[in-house]
Amino acid sequence: MVVYKKRVSTRDPRFRNRNVTIMTPKSLDIIPVEDTEVICNSCNSNIFDIEKETFGWLIYFDKRDVKADRPYDFYCDKCVNRSFPKAIEVKG
Repeated sequence: MVVYKKRVSTRDPRFRNRNVTIMTPKSLDIIPVEDTEVICNSCNSNIFDIEKETFGWLIYFDKRDVKADRPYDFYCDKCVNRSFPKAIEVKG
């Protein structure tokens, strides 16, 4: 499998005005996520820094997903290098 990675700022608009939806047979709960919470999928660290711009990596498992901008998830530098050392970097 070919893995692709794209470097992105934690201040990217995709990390604003988000919600987590939890659906059970009896309820539907929508929980707002703070814009300052940008969590690595591997180590669960918050990568966002209020004082300076920080960056992480969006991971894609298919070239079509890169083109459609449908990432699998977000990882910090350390975790993307450990989990996806052969990922191909894409620009833009």
